[in-house]
Amino acid sequence: MIKFKIAFICLSFAGLISCKSNNEDQKEMETTPSSSIQVQGHRGDRGNFPENSIPAFISAVKKGVDVLELDVVISKDKKVVVSHEPYMSSLYVSTPTGDSISKANERSYNIFEMTYDSVKQFNAGARGNSLFPNQEKMNTYKPLLSEMIDRVEAFIATEEIPPVKYNIELKSVESEYGIFQPQPEEFVALVMKVIKEKEIEDRINIQSFDPKILNLMHENYPEIEVAYLVSNGGIEENLSLLRFKPEIYSPNFRLVKDEQFVHSVRSLEMKLIPWTVNEQRDIQRMIDLKVDGIITDYPERVLEIKKTTSSLNGEASK
Repeated sequence: MIKFKIAFICLSFAGLISCKSNNEDQKEMETTPSSSIQVQGHRGDRGNFPENSIPAFISAVKKGVDVLELDVVISKDKKVVVSHEPYMSSLYVSTPTGDSISKANERSYNIFEMTYDSVKQFNAGARGNSLFPNQEKMNTYKPLLSEMIDRVEAFIATEEIPPVKYNIELKSVESEYGIFQPQPEEFVALVMKVIKEKEIEDRINIQSFDPKILNLMHENYPEIEVAYLVSNGGIEENLSLLRFKPEIYSPNFRLVKDEQFVHSVRSLEMKLIPWTVNEQRDIQRMIDLKVDGIITDYPERVLEIKKTTSSLNGEASK
């Protein structure tokens, strides 16, 4: 009987601690102001300008994003190129002579087998993008990461506006090592060389879907913040592929279904930054769930809904 009472007391005490912890987490979620949610311009301002182009990044900065999200690949001459695909996409890229590229042939324009001088000759904006009808058509190209940083930093200095951060995705697929990209060790080293030369280590995070890339980043550059991109699977299942716990968990926004999901990520002391959130109802739902950041093709939409939500909640402006 005595043993039973002791066990009951212990269980009750543990329950109180658990309830307190859950209540505190819930209170924290409820009191986190929507104005503090980070806005990340996906590939710059893809909804309105050619993706991953200098004009798209400048536009996103003008609108007031906190972070510029971008993708990088590697050219034949070991240059870090800002591009979502490691080839010339048939969706929006034109050849140097102005011809379109067929879906069947796009992967033959392999950036990893092209020098950057050749890459720069392709037009990445004149045709527009059928998925984004409001996107402005213009002559532009895939820039080097170094140029992109220089142009953004110069614009910020000239306009005397607050610095932005950079969320840099290493486009890496294990089956494409040595074919469309270098081996992970070289890929990481080439990107970090640019970041260190530009002295922006404290204003970046590296993200990837590839666990090998992220494990290498953590081992070789533990001071750099890491974001783990995921498109499916459970949190524990995905994290089991890493040898460390990343600072940021970045899932497809459709995986962020409820407060329990948010709590599960927060309980592991990770920030939650979903991608790619474009529709008003989805943006509002992410704001209501108090995620830490929102990656979007339409930064103006998120900024406006954040402002409206903050006003309705009586929050101080950011």
